Amino acid sequence: MEVSMSQTRVNITAAMTAHREGIMAGLSLKSFLDCIAHAEAGGLVVEKIIVLDQANEATRSVFADAGSFGARLIETDFGDQGMARNAAVDISTGEYIAFLDSDDLWSFNWLSEAHKLCSADPGRIIAHPEFDWFFQANNNIFIKADQSEPYFTSEFMRMGNYWDALCLCPRAAHVDHPFYERDIKSGFAYEDWHWNCKTVEAGYMHRVALGTIHFKRRREGSQTLEASKRKSLMRPTKLFDYAWYEGKDKTVRGAQ
Repeated sequence: MEVSMSQTRVNITAAMTAHREGIMAGLSLKSFLDCIAHAEAGGLVVEKIIVLDQANEATRSVFADAGSFGARLIETDFGDQGMARNAAVDISTGEYIAFLDSDDLWSFNWLSEAHKLCSADPGRIIAHPEFDWFFQANNNIFIKADQSEPYFTSEFMRMGNYWDALCLCPRAAHVDHPFYERDIKSGFAYEDWHWNCKTVEAGYMHRVALGTIHFKRRREGSQTLEASKRKSLMRPTKLFDYAWYEGKDKTVRGAQ
């Protein structure tokens, strides 16, 4: 008898957000499906969601047959990556959720290794790849920080962002801490940095899944580069209040 996804415990919701990436999205889709296949071969149940947010026709055509590979497809009109991800969370059923942008790539073992790491302390760990490899308008490798290591300090997060949004984490982390709207015109951006601060404050541990890598395209005119150009700020969090540093609030320091 065939068992529906709704009757099966879903380990991971894999969600891809697409906008105006065109044929580049096809390469990302192959990476998405290959990584899911590897996780499923290891016994994990993975739900697939595609969010088309203000997508153009070239991008939409890449996902025209989403149903043929078992993906649920929704269309939104946010023009905002964080809001598109929130929409994916709203319809997801997985215990964990992982995002991929439709111009980026996962290493084949990302979902399986990240899930293994998170399962070691269920409901508390947020997993990140060991490396980000940037290409196109930027060519460098970023080594991710592990919150369990002695060099990690939450004080740094007032000045810089340790991680991006392409993590694997408990679904509850996104339900309780949804992404804020990006508002570059008003001077606010970096919703992933803000989310990282909020989850550290909430007691989650950001860990690195060794042997995994994300390949991330940096294109001219991207929202991240536009935010940097405009000298946008992250919305404030408790980490920006020096009261905790003076010993009046130990919550955040205790999260280290």
